[in-house]
Amino acid sequence: MNLKTFHLLLIFVLVSITSNSQSKKQFAKAKVSYTISIKPDKNQGVYKIHEKYSPGLTERVEKVSSELEFSLVFNDTISLFYLEKKLFSDDRAAFSAISHSGYYGRINQQSKAFVTEELQEDFGKFLVIRPYQKWKLDDETKIIGDFVCFKATTFFTTTNPKGKVFTHDFTAWYTPQLPYKFGPVGYGNLPGLIIELQGKDFTYGVKKITFYDNSKMDKENEIPKLKNLKSITEEEFEKLAADDEKRWRKQD
Repeated sequence: MNLKTFHLLLIFVLVSITSNSQSKKQFAKAKVSYTISIKPDKNQGVYKIHEKYSPGLTERVEKVSSELEFSLVFNDTISLFYLEKKLFSDDRAAFSAISHSGYYGRINQQSKAFVTEELQEDFGKFLVIRPYQKWKLDDETKIIGDFVCFKATTFFTTTNPKGKVFTHDFTAWYTPQLPYKFGPVGYGNLPGLIIELQGKDFTYGVKKITFYDNSKMDKENEIPKLKNLKSITEEEFEKLAADDEKRWRKQD
């Protein structure tokens, strides 16, 4: 995607966000409950550091991840993905598990892009606008519950302060039986609902799907709105994050 195209996309999304905030309430036609399993690679440097300063934390993260529950509510045009509020048996491990899950705030998926409510950053709170992933569709299928699911893969890269590039691979299993282009943590824009999403250290899986009556319009199926925060692009957010990390390193 070139810069001009992205700027046009950004303008479209900003207009959509403004329009949505001023429009009537929107209601979901379905709610999907996702569970997550986190299995960190204990040979990675970051987990060795965790074990050095917090012995047993990695094992506790694996255990508490079963307590996390995420919800996706959607209609034909938009969705909202969020973490259900609840008490955890181990708050510290739960906080670490949430960060490993790729969840950084509620996520609104629209037709052209998705918006993340970034609420955990020291340098500010924002609505971060991100383009959808580019997927490679595969003919491979598997049965998950009552659904025939098709495989799709994608990836993104990150660069650490020393210039080392890391590739992050993801596999989605989606079903055309539910022709909704949504999924967990902003992954979507596939020819069907994502039933399972696999990352290196985690797997999201559908636990339950509840469909609402088309005439139902009350608190139970009302789609919440994102907070009224400043909207920025992913590039702007990454620059702020990099500058914040530099300041943090200088303090050390």
